Amino acid sequence: MGGDFRERLAILREQTHCREGRLVGSVTVDQVYAHYQHERLDLRHPRGGHAYYLTEPLLAHAFDYVQSVAGSYLDDGGERGMRHSMEHLSDEVELQAPWEFVDLCRSGHPEVSRGGVLVYDRPPKVHRLNAAELRQKNRWRFATLPDRLKGWIYWHNTARGRLGLPPPRRLP
Repeated sequence: MGGDFRERLAILREQTHCREGRLVGSVTVDQVYAHYQHERLDLRHPRGGHAYYLTEPLLAHAFDYVQSVAGSYLDDGGERGMRHSMEHLSDEVELQAPWEFVDLCRSGHPEVSRGGVLVYDRPPKVHRLNAAELRQKNRWRFATLPDRLKGWIYWHNTARGRLGLPPPRRLP
């Protein structure tokens, strides 16, 4: 590699896209009640999941995410690493968000932008529920069905149930 420092620095700037702006990744959980579920520690989640379903995996994997971006930085300015990191965070939301219905846990929407221009955008697996869908969901929650039947219906309408995995066993 020839040239002086300025020439090499210009090559590095071109290679890493650093003149194109800041690289930003985000995961949005797009349901009307997502923030409420995320912040409230006093809510019970009998089917699984917990509050801070986005914050906890972000903090637990922050070093891995930075390492992933750094690992792809010289190839494409970190875009591949950021995309991978935001997809992983969205997958973690799917595992940790409350599971009563699949609409919240499968609403993770990963995006990556550079300099305000969107470079990656995967739509959420479940759309944002409209008012009619929210009302129907509320009717199902408070239906007079036995809890075991609600659990069976729930389990067989989730990805875990469709994969043929057995439902979690209740402790006595």
